[in-house]
Amino acid sequence: MRKIFALSVIFLCFASPAFCTRLAPETYNWVWNVSVVPPSGGWDTEPGRSINTALTWCEREISESSNGIGGHDVVFRRVKVSGDVASFRAVNLSTDNRTIAVMSFAGTSELDSVLVSRMAGSNIPLMLAWGESVRFAQGGRIMPNVFALDMFRDYRASAFAEYASKIYDRGKRIALAASRFTVNQEREAGICYSLLDRAGFMPMPYWTDASVKDSYVMMSEEIESFEGDEAGVVISFLGGMGAREIWRNFMRLKTSWRLWNCAEPDNAYLSCRGMIFADQNIQLDTLGGFINTKRMLLMTRGLQIQDPVAAGRVIALYHWLKGAVERMPQPIDTMPRGLLLTNLARAQAIPFGNQMLNISPELHRPLQRNAFIVEIKDRQYINIDTINTRGIANVPR
Repeated sequence: MRKIFALSVIFLCFASPAFCTRLAPETYNWVWNVSVVPPSGGWDTEPGRSINTALTWCEREISESSNGIGGHDVVFRRVKVSGDVASFRAVNLSTDNRTIAVMSFAGTSELDSVLVSRMAGSNIPLMLAWGESVRFAQGGRIMPNVFALDMFRDYRASAFAEYASKIYDRGKRIALAASRFTVNQEREAGICYSLLDRAGFMPMPYWTDASVKDSYVMMSEEIESFEGDEAGVVISFLGGMGAREIWRNFMRLKTSWRLWNCAEPDNAYLSCRGMIFADQNIQLDTLGGFINTKRMLLMTRGLQIQDPVAAGRVIALYHWLKGAVERMPQPIDTMPRGLLLTNLARAQAIPFGNQMLNISPELHRPLQRNAFIVEIKDRQYINIDTINTRGIANVPR
């Protein structure tokens, strides 16, 4: 259709030169741009190359379709930027009337947060391929133009409450360990307490001050003696050092209490055998269904990738943006940005590996996603369950 339109314009210019002088350039400019920010390591990394290849797949899909996206071709303009905060603050992001979105694959909360600040007040959508710990609220309200594929970090509190409801009877002893002097810990512990209480448990909160010597030792001993000899579960919101200290004290006490860590799993915990985590990203490479993304790129267009999860995030953002545009009245010349933001905030059925994501209008993130429950065994994270959990309708300032 776009090729026919181009030939028609050329014919009319030959037939009537005055037509070309009257025709505004944007009338026949059918190309829209999407600025794409690379991973923190740059385009010449394994994730960067896979993302670049997946973007090529999207461009070919659009250019070879009968209607493109809303009657337009789309070019994904790869941004060149170093992976440091200063470079991200200075990076040139196009905001002209042909730029319909900015996609970020930076993958770190620090760098994505810089982009959120840069795009504040804009009506161009900023779509984060990750974004778990990135805040995009102003004055207690979500910024209208910022979106993310990851649920906000509070989902772990919800996942653990759901997991406890699934495997324990309501008489199970559950303790919550957190600090009142750390904003994230107090908020997440409060969410988990509310959900457990609503499910019929009687959770016992333990608050600590990390500045007090031996506070973790005293907390561990108090928890271990909580209501007799029967072992229970302590859900820790204390972060790396606090969770490891409680685990060490449980090992010293030789207790059978279990420790669930409401933090992002990383290699620093691998010596803490038996510690349990809930995470939305840790098992995506093996359990997320993204091998099908790798096959699709190869079978449809002969494109090969090494990082199917990174490529899968590209495909998800592409379908998210494409669906939002196609729900508008057609044809489209100049992008109605307000309607685009509204459609992005209400998007449904976004393919993400073996999941289909619906977006929460209140959070601009998935309404639900799988959280993988993993346990440390033999210095590895081993999946023991998968919980489809909801994002928390809580907007941190």
